Amino acid sequence: MKLLRHAASPAPTAIAIGSFDGVHRGHQAMLARVGQAARERGISAAALTFEPLPREYFAPLAAPARLSSLAEKLAAIAASDIGIAFVERFGARFAALTAAEFESRLARHHRARWVMVGQDFRYGAGRKGDSASLAAAGRALGFEVEVLPAVTIEGARVSSTRVREALASADFAAAARMLARPYAICGRVVHGARRGRVMGFPTANVRLARPKAAVQGIFAVKCFGAATRGLEGVASLGINPAVRSNGPATLEAFLFDFSGDLYGRRLTIEFVKKLRDEAHFASLDELRAQIERDCDAAREVFRAPRTW
Repeated sequence: MKLLRHAASPAPTAIAIGSFDGVHRGHQAMLARVGQAARERGISAAALTFEPLPREYFAPLAAPARLSSLAEKLAAIAASDIGIAFVERFGARFAALTAAEFESRLARHHRARWVMVGQDFRYGAGRKGDSASLAAAGRALGFEVEVLPAVTIEGARVSSTRVREALASADFAAAARMLARPYAICGRVVHGARRGRVMGFPTANVRLARPKAAVQGIFAVKCFGAATRGLEGVASLGINPAVRSNGPATLEAFLFDFSGDLYGRRLTIEFVKKLRDEAHFASLDELRAQIERDCDAAREVFRAPRTW
């Protein structure tokens, strides 16, 4: 897949537009339909997304948790039938585009000939454009517009919001059904404070690459990438109140039966079950004892049969 941040499209496109946070089943259906439309017309299949996400730009403190980093999102889009990914920097200049300017940009910069959007799609300054106005503009500018029908599971539309709600309640089975895969975070291992190593539980500190994570607490996890090959373990995601009172969230994973150097490597941490919330401990000895209990609880999780 070709990634374009500023350059114009090298070819006419059938293009899907959206935030694509999580690339869930609804997004997957959209990308598949765009691929089909591109093949039928002999043009390139493309996706247009934004970084940061619009809600993160307009209201960074109130924006919802991010399901996927930009790298994770692009990897999921690349796994579909998409040849070009456009990433628009969503800043003051882009946010100020009128609906008409956005429509013209689609036709000229992205060379759109066929466009797919979701049912609640809005665009342009003040969110004045919608799918109906886009279709009208397309008739004048030379592109068709199709709106994706709702993709439902258990009678409700699949959405990034529903996935976040499932993760917030630690319902990883429901999240996996909507994502068509287990929920996971992928990132590069960076240096940490080495507190876990001192206590006998060396952790891989995985860079989150997102303003706010969708899960928080202590989890039974599986790890993929580098030399881990699906190793089981325990992970902590949050501010780690046992050793500090504030600061950015971190993801730290202790892998059972692993010894090696993972610094600089990319790992995928798959969340299997939440064990407990984060907690403060009066001493490192108390924390060490709790980590031992967490490891025992995680091993029990992995001994039980998986139901999804």
